[in-house]
Amino acid sequence: MEPSLFKYAWRHSKAEQILVLGLILLSLPFNWISFEIPKRIVNDAIQGRAFRDGQGVARLFEWSFSLPDFLGGGTLFTWPGIAFDQTRYLLVLSGLFLVFVLINGWFKYSINIRKGILGERMLRRLRFDLFQQLMRFRPEEMRAVKPAEVASMIKDEVDPIGGFIGDAFIQPVFLATQAITPLVFILFQNVMLGLVALAIVLVQGVIIPRLRVEQLRLGRQRQLYSRQLAGRIGEIVEGAQVIHAHNIVPFNEAEIGGRLGRLYTIRVDLFRRKFSVKYLNNLLAQVTPFFFYAIGGYFALRQQLDIGQLVAVIAAYRDLPPPVKDLIDWDQERNDVTIKYEQVVVQFSPAKLLPQEEVRGAPAVLPTINVQGLKAIDGRGNLILDRLSLSIAAGSHVAVGGRGSGADALLKIIGHQTSEYQGRVEIGGKNIAEMSDAGFAALIAYVGPDVHVFPGSIRDNIIVSLLRAVPSGVNDNGLSREERLMLEEARRTGNPLPAEHADWVDYLGAGVSGPDGLDGVILKILQSLGTDDDIYRLGIFGLLGDNATPQLEDQFVEARKEMRARMDSGQMSRLIEPFDPDLYNDASTIAENMLFGVSKDEQFATSGLARDAFVRSILRSEALIEPLARMGLKIAQWTVETFGRLRVMPKLANRFTLFNDEDVDSLKLLLDTIDGRNGLEFTTDDNRNRLISLALLYIEPQHRLNLLDADFKDRVVRARKSFKRYLPHQYRHSIEFHDPARFNRSAPILDNLLFGRVTYGVGNAEQRIAKLCQDVLRQQGLDRTLFRIGLDRPVGNRGRLLTTRMRGIIDISRALIRQPPILILDGALAGFANKDAADILARIQTIQKGRMLISTLPEGMDADGFDRVLIFENTGLTHDNARQKSGDVVQLSAPAA
Repeated sequence: MEPSLFKYAWRHSKAEQILVLGLILLSLPFNWISFEIPKRIVNDAIQGRAFRDGQGVARLFEWSFSLPDFLGGGTLFTWPGIAFDQTRYLLVLSGLFLVFVLINGWFKYSINIRKGILGERMLRRLRFDLFQQLMRFRPEEMRAVKPAEVASMIKDEVDPIGGFIGDAFIQPVFLATQAITPLVFILFQNVMLGLVALAIVLVQGVIIPRLRVEQLRLGRQRQLYSRQLAGRIGEIVEGAQVIHAHNIVPFNEAEIGGRLGRLYTIRVDLFRRKFSVKYLNNLLAQVTPFFFYAIGGYFALRQQLDIGQLVAVIAAYRDLPPPVKDLIDWDQERNDVTIKYEQVVVQFSPAKLLPQEEVRGAPAVLPTINVQGLKAIDGRGNLILDRLSLSIAAGSHVAVGGRGSGADALLKIIGHQTSEYQGRVEIGGKNIAEMSDAGFAALIAYVGPDVHVFPGSIRDNIIVSLLRAVPSGVNDNGLSREERLMLEEARRTGNPLPAEHADWVDYLGAGVSGPDGLDGVILKILQSLGTDDDIYRLGIFGLLGDNATPQLEDQFVEARKEMRARMDSGQMSRLIEPFDPDLYNDASTIAENMLFGVSKDEQFATSGLARDAFVRSILRSEALIEPLARMGLKIAQWTVETFGRLRVMPKLANRFTLFNDEDVDSLKLLLDTIDGRNGLEFTTDDNRNRLISLALLYIEPQHRLNLLDADFKDRVVRARKSFKRYLPHQYRHSIEFHDPARFNRSAPILDNLLFGRVTYGVGNAEQRIAKLCQDVLRQQGLDRTLFRIGLDRPVGNRGRLLTTRMRGIIDISRALIRQPPILILDGALAGFANKDAADILARIQTIQKGRMLISTLPEGMDADGFDRVLIFENTGLTHDNARQKSGDVVQLSAPAA
C-alpha cells in the first residue's frame, strides 16, 4: 500500500484531477465578472454615471480589436455595441448578472459532481485494494485478524478517506480561487478595505488550525476506541453460547458499558472543542462587515469611494468567508484523514505478504515433496519441530501420527497453513515459501479440523473450491447501457472486470467439460464417500421448485401410485396418515387440516391465520374460535408451568412445545395480561388471536396434551370444506390444495409421494419410509432429480442446518472434486466416530489412488493401506516405516519411552 494518501490519490486519479482543476481555472473570469457587474449596476445604471452630460442612451458590449505597437498599431475591427436607455440599460445589466450567476452556479455544480464521483470511485478502489491486500496476508496474520475490526476498517473507517480523495487536490484549489477572487477584487476597489479583509483571513488561517490540534488528538482516540469497541462486541457475539451458559452476561454488559463511557467522554470533549472553534471562526467572519460599514462608509462620505464600489465590496465579501472557512475545514479534514489512512495502511501492511502469481493448472508430472532442515517454533517460543529432513515420493500414501507436536507442525507447513518456520520445503522442485495461493492450490488440497461452511446450498459449498477459473475477457457487445457503465467503472477503479455472476467454475479441474456434468461428479464423490443416501434423504424433504415441469410432475404422481402399492404389499400402510378430504389427519397441525393444502405466500401463513377476516368467518361459522382460544390458553399454561423456570430450554422440549426459550417469556406476559383482564372472556382481540395461532400449530400425537376429541375434528373437517368452497377469488393463487391426481408444487416431495404424513410414535418409521421413497424414485428414474434437489438444500448460517458429519463430508468433498495431486488430511476425520472415520479414510484412499495422500489418524487407528508411516515424539520423527507388504499393519502410537 502507498504510505502517503496524496501519492495514492494522485497515482490513481491524476487525469480526473487535472480535468477538474482546468474547469476551476476556466471559471475564474466568470466569477470576477459576477463581482464587477453589481458595481456597474449601481454606478452606471442606477446613479446614471453612463448617462452624464445629458446623454439619453448608453452603449453596452462595445468591443474593438487593435494591433500592438510593435506590429504597427491601429484598430482593425470595432463593434459599436448596442444602445439602451437608462431603464433598459438597468434591466440588461441585471439580466447579465443573473446569467453569470447561473454560469457560476453551473461551474460549482459541475465541479462538485465531478469531485464527488471521483471520491466515490477512489473509495471503491481503496476498499478493493485493502481487501486484495487482506487476501495476501500470511496464515499467521490472517488468524490474528479480528473479523469485526477488519470489516469495520474496510466498510466504515475508509469512508471519509475515499470522500476526501475527491477533495485532495481539487478542493484547496477551488476554495483558494473562490477566496482569492473576491479578495483581489476588494483590493482593486479600495486598498484599505482589502487589507482589512486580508488581515481577518490571515487570523482565521493561523489561529483556527492551532486550536484544532487537540481536536485532532481526540478524533484519533475516538477512532481507536470505536474500532476496539466493534472488535470486542464481535468477540462477545461469537462467544454468546459460552457467555449464556456460564451466566457472565452482567460482566460483559459492565465491560461494554465502561467502554461506552470512555467513548462518551472522548466524544463530549471533541464536541465541545469542535463547537468552540466553530464559534470563534464564525465570530471572526462576522466582525469583518463592521469594518466595511465603518471604514467604507467613512471613505464614501469623504468621496474617496463611490457607492457602487462599496456595494460591490460588500457583495464580494459575502463570498469570501465561506471558502476561507471551508479551506480551514479542509485542512482539518486533511490532517484527520491522513492519520486515518496511515493507521489503516499500517493494519494492512504486514512485514511479509503472500507472493502474487498467475493461476496455473495441475502439473503434468505428479510432484514429490522434499523437506530439508525444517524447524518451527510456536507463538510462545516453544520448539515444536526440530531439524526435520525427509522426502515423500510422488503418488505415495503416508500416515502421520504420534504424541508429539511435530506431526501437526509438519502438515500445517506443507499445507500452507503457517509460514513461520526455518528450513526449506519443496513441492515439485519449487519452494513453497515462494508460492502464491494459486500456485499452491494447483498442487495441494488441505483439509483441516475446522470446517467452514458458507451460506448457500450444499452444491455451492462443494464447488466453492472450483471457483478459480477467471473468465477470459469481457465482451461489451450485447450489454445494456447500465451494464456498460458498470463495466467502465470497474475498469476505472481497478476492480475485477468479470462480475461475480460470471461463470468462474473450473470444469476441467473437476474432469468435466461444462456445467451439465458437474452434478454427476459430485454424485460420484459422495457415493465414493458413502454419503449419497444422505443427500437423497435431504431431497425427499425438499421442494421440486424450479425443476418442476408438467412431465416431471406426472412422473412423481406415477411414483405416488407405486409407493402406495409397495406400502400396501409390505404392510407399511400403518406408517402413514393419508390426506383424505373427508378425514382429519392426526399427523398434521390444526391449521394444515383446515387448509388441506399449502400456503404459497404469506396470506395463509399459520402466524396470520387468526387475524385473517375470511378465516375468522369460517372458524366462527363452525363455532371454533372459542374452543381454539381455550386450547391455546391450555397450551400456554402447560408450557409455562413445565419449562418456564428453565434458563435454557432442553432439547426434549423442542418435541413437546411450540416455542423456544425467548417465546416462553412472552407467554408468561400474555398469561399475566389475560389474568389481569379477569379471564379469557374479557381479554383483547390481539391476545385471543395469539392464543388461536398457538392452537393452530397443535398436533395431538406429537404434543400429547389430549386436547382434541372426535367432535372437534369433525368441525375442523367441515371448516375445511367451507374454506375451499367459499374461498374468495383473489385468494385462489395464495394456496395450493392437496389433490390425489395432481402434484403439489408447494409441498415437500415426501408429502407428494405419500399423499400424507408419516405417523408419529412408530419406531424408525421416517427412516423406513425415506428408504422406500428412494428405492421407488430410483426405479422410476427420478433419483437424479432427487439428488439435485438435495444438493440445493440450504446449509444455514455456518452450516447449522446440517449435521456435524455432513459438514465434514462437504469439506472433504470440496477438496476431492479438484482431483488434487496432493491431498492433506490434518485432523479432518477427528469429528467422526472411529469406525466411520476408518471407513471414510479407506474410501478416500481409493479415490486418491495414484495421487499423494498425507493423513493424520486418531490414536490407536491402524495404518492399513498406507505406503509409509511417520510417527513423531515431541519435536522429532521417531518412526519412519516404508511398508513392504500390503498386509503389514502399523499402530499409530508412539513407542514407549
